[in-house]
Parts: sequence; C-alpha cells; structure tokens
Amino acid sequence: MTNTLREGPGQMLECIHPKFMVSLVQGEELKRSGGTLQEQSFRERLLKEMLTYAQLRTWAMAGRGSEHLMMRFTLVEKLAGMLDHGHLALTRIAQHLMQMRHSELPRVYATPGIRQQLDALSDEFTRRCAYKEKALTQRGLTVQAGEHSEQVFTRWRAGVYDGWSLPGRCFVALEELRWGAFGDACRLANADVVSMLKDNLRAMASHALAHSIHAAPTTRHYYSQWLNTPNTQGTNDNNDLLNWLGDWCDADKHPVCWSVTQRWKNVALGMPRLCSAQRLAHAMVEEIFAPSPLVSPEGTGRF
Repeated sequence: MTNTLREGPGQMLECIHPKFMVSLVQGEELKRSGGTLQEQSFRERLLKEMLTYAQLRTWAMAGRGSEHLMMRFTLVEKLAGMLDHGHLALTRIAQHLMQMRHSELPRVYATPGIRQQLDALSDEFTRRCAYKEKALTQRGLTVQAGEHSEQVFTRWRAGVYDGWSLPGRCFVALEELRWGAFGDACRLANADVVSMLKDNLRAMASHALAHSIHAAPTTRHYYSQWLNTPNTQGTNDNNDLLNWLGDWCDADKHPVCWSVTQRWKNVALGMPRLCSAQRLAHAMVEEIFAPSPLVSPEGTGRF
C-alpha cells in the first residue's frame, strides 16, 4: 500500500502524527458528528496508512465495541513507542485517558483486558507527560521556540507548503508551531515571553504571507484571491488534509481559520471579504494561539 497522504502532502508536516494520536484516543478517526462522506473517507485512508506504518492488521479496525476500542489502544501504544509526540499531544492524551478511567464507563470498558489496558495506558501517558514537562522547563524554551519558528518559515519560503492556498500555507505553518517546540514555549513560559513570541510570530507570518502574494503586508485583496487553491497534482489530498488539520475550527469562534481550512465557498460571516496579509496573519495567530485551557476538547480550546 502506498502511503499517499503521509508521503504526499503530509510528508514534511510534523503535526500529523500528534494530531492523529489525540483524535484516535478521543475516538474521532472513524466517526465524527457532522462529517461529510469525503471527510470520513479521508479519515479512513489516514487510519489505514497509520495502521500500515505501525505494522498492525488493518482488518481489526473494522470491529466494533470492545474489539475496536482495544485496537485503538493498541495502535496508540504502538505509535507512542515509535514517535515523540510532544508536550501538547501527551497532555491531551493523558487527560482524556484519565477522564475515561474515572468516568462512568460504558459496559464495553468492563470487557476483560480493556480495563487493564486503559489503566496501563493512562499511567504510561501520565508519566510521559510529567517527564516531558520537566525536561522542557529545564531547557531554554525561548531559544527552542525561536529555532522552531525559523525552521518552519524556512520550509514555507522553500515552497514546502505550496500545495495549499496562501493563507492555507500560513495555517499549516502555525499548526506546525502549535504542536511543536514553539507551542511548548507558549504554554509553559511566563506571560512576558509568550507576548514576545506571539508578537514575533505575527510579524513573521504577515511578511511571509505578503511575500507569497507579492504585495506589502497592508495591501488588501479580495478573499477569493486569497483562498484560491493551486491546481496541481494531488490537490484533492492537499485540500482534504487541510480540512482535517482544521477540523477543530468553529465558524463563529475561528472565522478566518474555518474559512481557510474548510470549503471556501462557505466562508464564515466573520471572514473579512477584503483583507491584507497582515490582517489575515494576525487573525489566524489569535485564533490558533488564543489563551484557553491546555487540554480542552478539540474545537473548544486551541492553545
């Protein structure tokens, strides 16, 4: 099987694995309310590719109830041993597993082996999360954040994100930062450092976006020009991947990110119809890095 998603548009994206892990633990990869058939098809394709990557049998994910839950836990455990998922993913996974562990569990969780697997997995991710946070606070968070942002924007300038619309490239870059070392610093550093990092990010994103459209950061363009997607090979996969990366967006709370990542013909009311690179970049930084609970469910809290 060819891993067309992970080795195609997602080849250079480091945020795919941690986001997938969080969605998998939350049980969102096979079923998500309000999702279209196209979105469902994309999720199934990505899931099969991850199963192949982890060398697990794809047919097992077709099960229901305890069989499906046990395979989800098995895949999470296998991928956790193969990849470093970062502080944000570890924290979200650890909290969700703890909630599952202490909630009024459905009957399926009482199946022999499921409870023990859940307890062991919860303990392991809680331990990993504490170790990761301790390690991060002992390092130079600001320096690591600066290095990470420079790496991401270098990839943008090199054309790595050219398969997406211009603001789509900005969104992808910001998501890469949120799930990585830059996001770690924004969550764990003090308020002054966070303010400085976000100011620098607004400036870098504004200039990169303006350079992409060959205009000054304050030059305004119609939204349709901004949201135009390049007609290249693999366009559908690029669009589907962007849609998945932005599936947390809400049209009212995150109008710019929602309009950029979801179908552009249905732009949100809060999306400016005439806007500059600066306005778009600043809006996306605020929507993605808005202060909110660290481990809130996808769609209700970002940062």
